[in-house]
Amino acid sequence: RFLWDLWNHIPMVNTNQTLGIHALNTLALCYLPGVIAGWLQIYRGTKYSRFPAWLDNWLKMRKQLGLLMLFAASIHACLSVAYMSPTYHGLVYGDPVEASAYVMEGEGWGPKTESLNRTTIKVFGTEKMKWRGECFLMTGVFGFALVVILGITSLPSVTATLSWKEFAFIQSGLGWTALIFLCAHNMFLGWPYINAPSCGIPSSYQYALYVPFLTILMKLPMVVPPLSNHLANIRTGYVRNVIKHEETV
Repeated sequence: RFLWDLWNHIPMVNTNQTLGIHALNTLALCYLPGVIAGWLQIYRGTKYSRFPAWLDNWLKMRKQLGLLMLFAASIHACLSVAYMSPTYHGLVYGDPVEASAYVMEGEGWGPKTESLNRTTIKVFGTEKMKWRGECFLMTGVFGFALVVILGITSLPSVTATLSWKEFAFIQSGLGWTALIFLCAHNMFLGWPYINAPSCGIPSSYQYALYVPFLTILMKLPMVVPPLSNHLANIRTGYVRNVIKHEETV
């Protein structure tokens, strides 16, 4: 019975949490190399210089990372539905009604006997879920739906039917929206525990957000003028240092 209360949840609960963290971070890793490439283009002032080999390989494996993320997110969604109950996700359910009653007691396969003392039990289902529970579910559902759309549009047969603008809008616009939704999904569930360390390390709800938040923070300046306009000009062929180069020649 050594620490059985900690080990007995590994098959489903801990595995499901790990899959959720893996899916969120893998989605962020799909967009982080593009952000790094954008900052590198801004620094160099041109899109014609080659990226470092590690970044070039990272950019080329984004589709594989996306498929791995979709696989983990799908299992996470199925497992979450499988054990959705007040004992696991009390947040999703409303405040319980407490009742006092005699309960049946007994261990193993033997007969049960009525308890000598009354026990307080919680009855769920009389109240609607809390606002955090609604936000937790809706952000998770919408985020997963957007991730599925990303996976479908990455298929070659579907990609061939889309224009470049349509493909860019889905993979960039909807992809970043999915990342924000899934970060919110994690925060709505784990906010009360986000600063509660476990075994001397940050909680899973906290370290799951390190890479996604870094990716979002690096992306934000690139979507705000004038930096966004400058990057758009570079990606259409503008070279910032061409005038200085001609003067020196």
